[in-house]
Amino acid sequence: MIGPDAARYLLAGQGEQVARPFCWRWLAPMVCKANMRRWSALWVTSWAVMAAAAVWWAHGEGLGIHRAVAVAVMLAALPGVWGPQGTHPVGVDVPALAAGMVAAAAFGAGWWPLAIAAVLVAAAIKETTPVWVALWVWSPVPLIGLLAVAIAVAWRRPTLDRVTAQPVLRRVHEHPIRSSLEHHRGRWRDAWLMVAPWGVTLAALLDPTPALLVLLVLAYAQLLVATDSVRLYQSAAGPLMALGAVTVIPDRWLLIAVVVHVVWWRKPEVV
Repeated sequence: MIGPDAARYLLAGQGEQVARPFCWRWLAPMVCKANMRRWSALWVTSWAVMAAAAVWWAHGEGLGIHRAVAVAVMLAALPGVWGPQGTHPVGVDVPALAAGMVAAAAFGAGWWPLAIAAVLVAAAIKETTPVWVALWVWSPVPLIGLLAVAIAVAWRRPTLDRVTAQPVLRRVHEHPIRSSLEHHRGRWRDAWLMVAPWGVTLAALLDPTPALLVLLVLAYAQLLVATDSVRLYQSAAGPLMALGAVTVIPDRWLLIAVVVHVVWWRKPEVV
């Protein structure tokens, strides 16, 4: 069963106009259309690209190859990165994260043509990605990807599609802040929703960098205008949290830390 976001991407893939911000996430629907085989291929390929790019990026940040692999594993194991079942395989979070990781790794390696191309692709998949890439590499250069967002905003006008027109979704669409506050009421200090999904990557907070602190503030700020939670803040801050955790965990504890992180000790929040 697909979720409402996936339903809107399928509508866009069939050439129908959809509501914001889905209308600006045009690349994946244009390529995959309403073909589930294409969406499945994109989803599977994105996981492989994300993992490989995460290793490349972490290695470029000075980590040895075994620690770089641990970063990729920790990132991929985050429940918010995995996401809810309704986003499999029709979704943009993992493809955008994959393109963003390629951009981050290429920026770090000085491969500018690839870096710029990747961040533009990431922006066309999901409009917020260039902001996160800029914070991952702690440089304003990836914000060049926002040019693709500006073009999409000018080119593709939002329309109230038949999915968003449903009463509950329409209310969320028209009153995002109010809907968010209602949805999160009583849960802002709920550790199972706001903290526990980070797993072992919480070790990054033992010695946080300024970039990580800024990133976490902005990642959680998204929750003020959206009813989703874990998949939003982890798609944004997951790479730096994984990198920071692996950086501070001693070698002799690294393997067991990865094992403890990968398995879920209770049913996790993923939405």
